[in-house]
Amino acid sequence: MKIAHEVAMFDGSIADSVETRLRQRIGKDRMDLWFGGDAKWSQISHNVIGIEVASSFIADCVSKMFRDDLQAAVTEAAGTNFGFQISIASSTQANATQAPAPTNSSKADSVLLTKPITLPKPTKPTLADHVAKPSERVTVEPVAKLRLVRSSPDSQEDDRCSVSDESNRASVDIQVDRLMELRKENERRWDEFVAGDHNRLAYTAAEMVLERPGQINPLLIHGPSGTGKSHLAIGLAHKMRVAYRMRRVLVLTAEQFTIEYTESARGGGFANFRRKYRDVEALVIDDIQFCLGKAGTLVELRNTIDMLLRDRRQVVLVSDRGLNDLSGLGADLYARLSGGMACAIDPLDAKTRAEVLRRMCAKSQIDLSNKSVQNLAEQCCGDARVLQGVSHRLVAQQRVVGRPLTDDEAIRCTLDLIRASHPVVRMNDIEKVVCEAFGLESKTLRAKTKCQNVSQPRMLAMFLARKYTRTALSEIGDYFGNRQHSTVISAQKKVESWIEADELIGCRRGQVAVRDMLKSLEATLQVG
Repeated sequence: MKIAHEVAMFDGSIADSVETRLRQRIGKDRMDLWFGGDAKWSQISHNVIGIEVASSFIADCVSKMFRDDLQAAVTEAAGTNFGFQISIASSTQANATQAPAPTNSSKADSVLLTKPITLPKPTKPTLADHVAKPSERVTVEPVAKLRLVRSSPDSQEDDRCSVSDESNRASVDIQVDRLMELRKENERRWDEFVAGDHNRLAYTAAEMVLERPGQINPLLIHGPSGTGKSHLAIGLAHKMRVAYRMRRVLVLTAEQFTIEYTESARGGGFANFRRKYRDVEALVIDDIQFCLGKAGTLVELRNTIDMLLRDRRQVVLVSDRGLNDLSGLGADLYARLSGGMACAIDPLDAKTRAEVLRRMCAKSQIDLSNKSVQNLAEQCCGDARVLQGVSHRLVAQQRVVGRPLTDDEAIRCTLDLIRASHPVVRMNDIEKVVCEAFGLESKTLRAKTKCQNVSQPRMLAMFLARKYTRTALSEIGDYFGNRQHSTVISAQKKVESWIEADELIGCRRGQVAVRDMLKSLEATLQVG
């Protein structure tokens, strides 16, 4: 079985359990970035878990960043008697990184245990067999030189351990299959994504990418938090792995890219860094706005994207803001994004919210009527995370009462969550988003000027204030330049007539339909 990652072990259940617990501690994205693809997990002796990585650079970073998490995962999975050892597959020298340990040994390629241990000889070791004092020292070394040294005041014994791929091939295959199934369960899948009117364009673009990867390149998916951007991108990556059997589909966040770039710059490991990100079949980067203002990272990101585009390899980027707000990425990278496709995802509409909540209830075995689901969906905001919180509350309440919830009980037990999910919109919030959308200076809407490029945005701001705040007409008029309440009423009627006539309005992006402009402003305010 030709899969270049995961597990090689004597007793697969222990190393498998350690990897699973580490994934729960540090998250799937960081696990896939540092341990996915090339890492091999094994039990290299009775009480040492071995992690084999591809290079000394990765070994050094892993032992620096995840030392405590690794030891905690080992302790939780196997008991306090177990330690771990990081090694590299090549024969090059690796740098050792030490955890707190006794100082009575100078060997940098050892795992030290604080007390002598008598090794039992069971035919099948179990987790219950491993209870003693914790190991304290983490090492990085070539696989060919793995060894365990036990240190005590009286004696010191050297045991050499080697891993035979031939004798353990069947076990490796079984464990790889198990871990792949576990990853599939935890991934946000393509077929679990709910398509609706709010994300129709982005979903169609993703389908076009699946039909022919590399044709629409790069694909930028943007929108507010909780609208399913990351789900769509990760689901697309998963689907490309399945449909085209791509082995090198890399999914990470811009923060992870920046951290690894910085570590490479400090350690001189650019060759491994560039090989990792440029030798892929598809690259998905979430939260690309994190790179704004980071000149060195942007240069490396642009060069990486350039190479992938030249080889017609798919690039998918995810952002919480539109293309016009990403001009800080630099003219070159901005031009490349403009040459691909940028697709917006708006907050979930009521129909999509109902379908998402219905699926969550079915998955959690919540017996709820369609009427209750519809009522909850209509009252929730367009954030999928709020729907997840509502489903969790319903699960708990159903367990409390011990029977299916009535419509009234479902509303009452989630009312506080629903109310808290709706943002409080203030006058200055509306003024800020309108000025940003039209490229106006702050407080311009309060000026006495009546020129069209100011009066039209002011009328939109008054319309939004009337719709989403409880402010009196006179107070809205006072806020926008000491105007009469009749001016606010006139502005509201004017905007409604624009919507009905489907008129256009000029903004920093050019001529845009008033209906679309209001939808964009409402998405920014997280209302509507």
